Amino acid sequence: MEPYATIAIAIAVLAFAGCAGKTHTSREPTMTGQDKDKQAIRQLAADWRSGWLAGDTDLLLSLYADDPVLMPQDHPAVTSKAAIRALYESVFKEYTIQSEGALMEAEASGDWGYFWSTYQLTATPKAGGEPISSAGKSLFIVKRQPCGAWKIARLMDNSDGPPPDRPER
Repeated sequence: MEPYATIAIAIAVLAFAGCAGKTHTSREPTMTGQDKDKQAIRQLAADWRSGWLAGDTDLLLSLYADDPVLMPQDHPAVTSKAAIRALYESVFKEYTIQSEGALMEAEASGDWGYFWSTYQLTATPKAGGEPISSAGKSLFIVKRQPCGAWKIARLMDNSDGPPPDRPER
């Protein structure tokens, strides 16, 4: 994979790495479903953050439904856990991640839900070099599984600016 693609995917994939750590302070996230669904979805977000900060591909993949779709900015959709695994392993091999963010809203209705968040992250190359910083927002669509657990079905992110080596449009 060419360096730009690796960096861009790293930034796109890492979008939510910081959002589970704190809640947006201007208003509490909303949830129309039951309290236990709200707590389960917040736990999913916390587990997601832990997985990213630890570089734990197995933990992250355990949070996805069986047929996930990852939609990184400026790249084709990534489908299947195997393809997502390869992507995450390449990111964690090359970068150390630090992040902050805020959960902005969460909703659930029946067996479907979503949450969106904002983020600020820094991906520091393990081989040395300048860190890559990005800020943006992410949208997770989650689905209750037959066992009752909430899993990530779709993930899309969008940075607040252009990739680091591309000019403004």
